[in-house]
Amino acid sequence: MPDSAVRLTDWLHRRTIPYWLRHGVDRNDGGFHEKLGPDRQPVSDTGKRVMVQARQLYVAADHTLLTGSKDAHDAADGALRFMRDHCRHPDGGWRFRVARDGGPQDDTRDLYAHAFVLFALAWHHRLDPNGGAAQDAVATLAFLDEHMTHPGGGYHEALDAAGQPANGMRRQNPHMHLFEAFLEWITISDDPVWRARADAMAALFEERFYVDGTLREFFADDLRPLDGDEGRLVEPGHHYEWSWLLRRYGLLIGESRHTVAANQLYRFAERYGIDPATGGVIDSVDCAGGIVQDSRRLWPQTEAIKAHAVSPTLRATDAAARLAAQVDSLFAHHLDGMPDGAWREHLDAGDALLVADLPASSLYHLAMTASELRRGNAPPS
Repeated sequence: MPDSAVRLTDWLHRRTIPYWLRHGVDRNDGGFHEKLGPDRQPVSDTGKRVMVQARQLYVAADHTLLTGSKDAHDAADGALRFMRDHCRHPDGGWRFRVARDGGPQDDTRDLYAHAFVLFALAWHHRLDPNGGAAQDAVATLAFLDEHMTHPGGGYHEALDAAGQPANGMRRQNPHMHLFEAFLEWITISDDPVWRARADAMAALFEERFYVDGTLREFFADDLRPLDGDEGRLVEPGHHYEWSWLLRRYGLLIGESRHTVAANQLYRFAERYGIDPATGGVIDSVDCAGGIVQDSRRLWPQTEAIKAHAVSPTLRATDAAARLAAQVDSLFAHHLDGMPDGAWREHLDAGDALLVADLPASSLYHLAMTASELRRGNAPPS
């Protein structure tokens, strides 16, 4: 296993996830807590989002498959049980948020959240193929197709509590995570529906989200980029993430039709998205590369590492050095010196901490990155 994979896997699976299994599982009311506070103690006072339950289910499932941990397996089962018991909407789909004890709190049915439900169900199916996750996934997809399909392409952002499509701008981000979920199902199921949905998301990316060589974030109802600054905004982290997903898609289907786009996104992020002082990935730029926000969240660092890990030129000296440098930057600025279970979530340009809490949702990014490095694509670093 490459040194970078050993380093991140050890930090995550030996020091971090075990802490979260002790402190991040809600042993009174079920499921996972939303976050840990600055004191590394659990917080769920604003309720529990189904997206967080789903992401943490994945983290626990991945940890189980890697280590055989019974505690992690129990936590994954508990998360799915909590979701089924409390987060299902009586009219189909999944509630956005419930109270800590599972009582209804926000009956919005959010596309981004549904993407992660589908993703988590794929990972629970890996743990227990007879546990009903596949049936839940098919029902979730049927709900999206019947109630959330948008006539202008893709899906509505959300249905409100009354079941009506939410108005306002549309985003590429939830569709990206649907694409990710569909790819997970392709790897474990021979049902052609998952390949068809993945093909549709890849086509939507090429036709709508990919504009003049960049990935736009915010769109009007017809999926044209919004006018003004919002329509020109791009996030380097999402450039890396789509580049990684498109390459993974190509490997799964045995084609390379999106190679040009994957390369362009990767090159743009490398050129305009890196802070020269820290080597970290900044939060946002405009479509011409001008800096919009030079703060640095945790998650874009992980997406850059994943994109480096599947780069077709990775075994060239310069690409191998970029991956090693990105891992070094992640540790130096976000992970090193922190107590077990903790990291630095969001930093300003001077490395000052902007967010002191530890969102449970960030563990998904770290776990996916460690998993990608363990696939063996990366050279020693």
